Amino acid sequence: MNLFGVLKYKKMGEDFVRKSGLPFTIIRPGRLTDGPYTSYDLNTLLKATAGKRRAVVIGQGDKLVGEVSRLVVAEACIQALEIESTEGEIYEINSVEGEGPGSDTQKWRELFDAARSQ
Repeated sequence: MNLFGVLKYKKMGEDFVRKSGLPFTIIRPGRLTDGPYTSYDLNTLLKATAGKRRAVVIGQGDKLVGEVSRLVVAEACIQALEIESTEGEIYEINSVEGEGPGSDTQKWRELFDAARSQ
């Protein structure tokens, strides 16, 4: 899970951003799907795709484990830029089967707000 200490360095990067004084939102994705397959792991071997998993689960506090499409992560980052309440927060994101919020900012706002209220 923490091959070559990657999680340690991700945490160090997050800490640096948090202490920088700059506005931030950190998005922690689950295992990335939908290529490009650049890592040497099972996901790459199987060429994992999101398939019908376009619905989004957002949480906080190192609780989520799963997979997420790179497309969903990109949209979450774009949406977080437009939603002021995400500033200064850290979110985890996964995809599950179902229809997702697409580019609907209100739906994303509801997902981010629900994660904070958990």
